Amino acid sequence: MAETATTDQTGDQIASAIEDVLRSLLNFIGVRAKLDVKNTELGYYANIKTRYSNGLLIGYRGFTLRSIQYLTRLIVQRKHPEVPGLMVDVSGYRMRRQNFLCKKATAIARIVLETNREMALDQLSDREREVVEKALSPFTDVKVYAVGSGYRKNIIVAPVKLLGHN
Repeated sequence: MAETATTDQTGDQIASAIEDVLRSLLNFIGVRAKLDVKNTELGYYANIKTRYSNGLLIGYRGFTLRSIQYLTRLIVQRKHPEVPGLMVDVSGYRMRRQNFLCKKATAIARIVLETNREMALDQLSDREREVVEKALSPFTDVKVYAVGSGYRKNIIVAPVKLLGHN
């Protein structure tokens, strides 16, 4: 029982540290926002809720949001190195993006099966590519692969027969 209480207290301290760091970063940026930090099974989820600054915090293709998450994780891990994971979101943007990617990937897979031709998705991060691969896992006649190197790669959806896998 005492161990559980200590774990809860540590979890509360980590959540409080995440909130403090995010609040400081948002003050430096000049944004007023409400913060909601939750401890989930995958780690900590921090949602920033603003009225007018969502686009500013998300940035082009989510780069600013990724940077805020990176800085927050870096600062929090200095004080609490045992932090399992941290996802920073702005008004549910990442959840909406995941749903959009799943729908788009499914639609492209259907087109690929009808036309028997490859199609390319936009450049995606590794996490987004994993979302697409998971969404297309029920499609056994479609293969997903990446072209390019570095941080962002083009994702190609192709029919299996075209790739030579019979």
